[in-house]
Amino acid sequence: MNTNSIDFAFLIDCDISPLIVFNHKGQIVWLNESAEILLGYADHRELFEIALNNASKDFGHKNIMRELHYKQLNFYAFQIAYKCEEWISIRLFYRPRSNKELHIDSKKLMPTNINLILEATISMFHMQFKNNLKLFVDQDIPNISMDQNSFSKLLRKALNSFSNSDNIEISLKMTIGEFIKIDGKRYPILRLKFKSNERLSKDDKDIENIANSIQVISFFEEKYIVFDIPFIKSL
Repeated sequence: MNTNSIDFAFLIDCDISPLIVFNHKGQIVWLNESAEILLGYADHRELFEIALNNASKDFGHKNIMRELHYKQLNFYAFQIAYKCEEWISIRLFYRPRSNKELHIDSKKLMPTNINLILEATISMFHMQFKNNLKLFVDQDIPNISMDQNSFSKLLRKALNSFSNSDNIEISLKMTIGEFIKIDGKRYPILRLKFKSNERLSKDDKDIENIANSIQVISFFEEKYIVFDIPFIKSL
């Protein structure tokens, strides 16, 4: 078979891995269909900076095992490639999704004012650390049902990972059109984000394990942690 008859452009375009090609100015010159979906969540300028900062010193390609998260789009690695100074590409590889059915032990659920728990956690943090901290929350969020003890522990560990940061921003808001499926039911998502100029990552695995135990989805990056919390309405 003559490989000249193979439409490689078609194969790349229908690949589930997002692929974006930039020119030397950071402008997009080509992208496949999966990348079009990605750009609904990610800033192309940020992706261009990632490509530049992680490119090999010489022409060729380089694979980086590092997680990237853009809302519900989760990637475990990416590849940077270039053969001249005129263009550079980034290709991202999705993290496989777990098929495990999510379940919550209803016996541990208690009516919870999530804003009060946040404020209490921040007060405890300020007893030990004096970092500047800004809190952006929706005060009209009603009580939700959750495992209070585990969630409080999760917040403390997450906030402590920013103990060396100069400024910390915490935001909590309800997402629109996104859901977590638990026990066959769909629940809206409360998105809690901790962000700063730097953070410690040594406790990431512990944080992730606590989050998983209460069906909170966690995302980690160099300068932030995001928790997607199932909004189980309190009776």
